[in-house]
Amino acid sequence: MVFQYITFDNGVRRSGKMEAESQAAAAGKLRQEGKVVLELKPAKGTAGAATRGGGNKYLARLTGLLVSKSAVELCLRQLASLIGAGVPIITALRSIGDNAPKTLGKMLRLVTERVRQGQSLSKSLETEMPWLGRVTIGLLSVGEANGTLDKMAAYAAGLMERSRKIKGQLVQAFAYPAVVFVAALGIGYYMVNKVFPVVVKFINMNSGGKMQLPLSTRMVIWLNDFLLAYGVFILAAPFAIVIAIALLRRSRRSGAVLDRLAIAIPGIGGAFKFQANTMWCLTLGALLRSGVDIISSVELVELTMGNLHYAEQFRKVRESLRLGSGLGKSIEETTLSRFAPIAHTMISVSENSGGIDESLQHAAAFSEEQLNRRVTLLGKLVEPAMFIVIGGMVGLVYFGFFMAMLSATSSTTR
Repeated sequence: MVFQYITFDNGVRRSGKMEAESQAAAAGKLRQEGKVVLELKPAKGTAGAATRGGGNKYLARLTGLLVSKSAVELCLRQLASLIGAGVPIITALRSIGDNAPKTLGKMLRLVTERVRQGQSLSKSLETEMPWLGRVTIGLLSVGEANGTLDKMAAYAAGLMERSRKIKGQLVQAFAYPAVVFVAALGIGYYMVNKVFPVVVKFINMNSGGKMQLPLSTRMVIWLNDFLLAYGVFILAAPFAIVIAIALLRRSRRSGAVLDRLAIAIPGIGGAFKFQANTMWCLTLGALLRSGVDIISSVELVELTMGNLHYAEQFRKVRESLRLGSGLGKSIEETTLSRFAPIAHTMISVSENSGGIDESLQHAAAFSEEQLNRRVTLLGKLVEPAMFIVIGGMVGLVYFGFFMAMLSATSSTTR
């Protein structure tokens, strides 16, 4: 059979055709020659040239919920160590899969088989483990393309760890107020549905049904009736919003608009901005340091950005670079100069003096520090905000209850 291939060999991407008994044999021959296989498929017009179907991505994403993110980080670091030590990628993947937790190990064995048959690692992961996300898979694709897979695997693990810690801080900040909020709702529900009816019935019996309930009591009863009538829709609203956002983000245009609006949200929008700034500064700096040319680096940053608005801005930067503009000037023509002024300034200065990669690392450190401060501030603000809301709700219920009791007492003394 004849196969078409794209490989990375001594810093150069090469393509061509070759004959082999099978796709796995072709891949093995190319790897024996010291080449990194980026793509391998039957040539057009030959038997088996039809595109091979992939796995069920939706099922793979659901299965990914069972996998610990810390276990994935460990596997990426093990991959970086083994590849850096010169271990062949198939051997490295097989070893990591054998020692990984059961579900993750099964996925890695499927990935290993695809790589053995000639698929690139990033394409195999995209098929079998799409829940890793475009950032991680994109970085590994970059590593395959420029021969720095070990560095990019370690870098991807570091980004996953940062993201996991930030999410953990947010969960920790919201967990205690959320528990108190649920407990307060339970107490309020019990008061309104079990205690209030008894008090109201007592008042009506003693006043002959002519006494009007206090305003605060009527407000609590009205609120309870409203929640009973529309509570299901209120509970379903957050899930509907999440689903709608996920569907809209499937389109790059609408997704870019949503991500731009997310950055503008007071308080938490700053966290989104600093997280994106940290991401692109670190990635672009790492690519330039590894020897990738500026246009290819910007293109790869565009592909790995989780924030679609930033990805759109880097597309504009790439187009400007192709027309001959410098990196600093290209960034100045986009919203990146406003969202990351420190990075823009450092790039503009170091573009002439050299050391853009180092400047980007400093800018990334600054953005990451600002991100940690913003997350800490949000954690400190959310508790008093929740207590104010909860205190107001509980206070209204108890005030309505005691006003009803006072009215009941007054009616009995007349």
